[in-house]
Amino acid sequence: MVKNLIKSLFIIFIYSCGSSDSAKNELNISIQIEGGDNSGEVRLQKVNSDYSIELIQSGNFVNNNIEFDVYNEESALYRIDILGKRSVDVILNDTDISISIDDSNSTFTTNIIGSPDTDILIGIGDKISSYRSEIRELNMAFIDANNEKDTQKINSIREEVSFKRNQFELSLKDYLNDLDNTLAVLITAGYLPISENISFWEKIYQRYLPEFKSNSYFIKFESDLIKLRAVSVGSIAPEIILNDTTGNPVSLSSYRGKYVLLDFWAAWCRPCIEENPNILKNYEIFKDRGFEVFQVSLDRSRKDWVRGIKQGMLPWINVSDLRYYQSEAAQLYNINKIPSAFLLDPDGKIIAKDTQLRGINLYNKLQEVFN
Repeated sequence: MVKNLIKSLFIIFIYSCGSSDSAKNELNISIQIEGGDNSGEVRLQKVNSDYSIELIQSGNFVNNNIEFDVYNEESALYRIDILGKRSVDVILNDTDISISIDDSNSTFTTNIIGSPDTDILIGIGDKISSYRSEIRELNMAFIDANNEKDTQKINSIREEVSFKRNQFELSLKDYLNDLDNTLAVLITAGYLPISENISFWEKIYQRYLPEFKSNSYFIKFESDLIKLRAVSVGSIAPEIILNDTTGNPVSLSSYRGKYVLLDFWAAWCRPCIEENPNILKNYEIFKDRGFEVFQVSLDRSRKDWVRGIKQGMLPWINVSDLRYYQSEAAQLYNINKIPSAFLLDPDGKIIAKDTQLRGINLYNKLQEVFN
């Protein structure tokens, strides 16, 4: 149920009880497996706070058993790779854990003892997997409707997806709020994006700060929160100065006095190309009322960038440093997916962002601000 989330996000946290008491920092991980082919390497890997992977120990099953003794100075993420087939991630507190695996029918069923936080993490993962399954079915229905060019069905599915997403996020937030403090909750920040749920994560931050302030994973969460706070609704948009297609520098702040759609896109991004006609339509409607578009391209090739502008017949300013997601502007605005957009008021304050500005939402928002 939680395979996808586990592969990308699950974390082992090991609580340090003070450097003077090393015995309490040394934990034992015992693994027993039954059934299947047990030949192959078992690897214990540390996932650092930046999610880089570090190999700690490796070994092989002997009589279906293997153990790892690990010394930890703080709560940390570990992933146990079993024979190159599956991985197991658990949250440790201050006790050893044992993991039993049943692979008799190639089911790879796991039972983890000694880690209550892992139970919480799995519970969160089950909720996310159930939601993903529902959305996957809707996506398949959307593809069919799109192939059939059934506009009514397409719009209906979009509305249902939006409704399910909103309901799921509200339900998940309630669930996370009711849990005792556990780093399993912070892991969900990777799925419940901080940028779109800033007020929720601000409350989590304040609640967790006294207990987790020295933990490197919490410090990373804090850093992300601070950066995203700078580009959240209500904040003044950070300055961007990049070259246009002719090599001349253009600043975002030079558009003060107008409502500006700051849009991150690329010629290689199909959803961006599909959204551009919608932006263009709204630009034509509202440009004479004080609306402008400032697009930042995450292309790597000037040729592709210019081609994308010409093919889309985009009349507004386009800037880029041709550095893909390493773009100075993308880093500043924490862009990890495109299209991404921000609507700025005449004072440069962010008043809407992302999904609030896609499709018909963009027109509705512009109607609201200009009326």
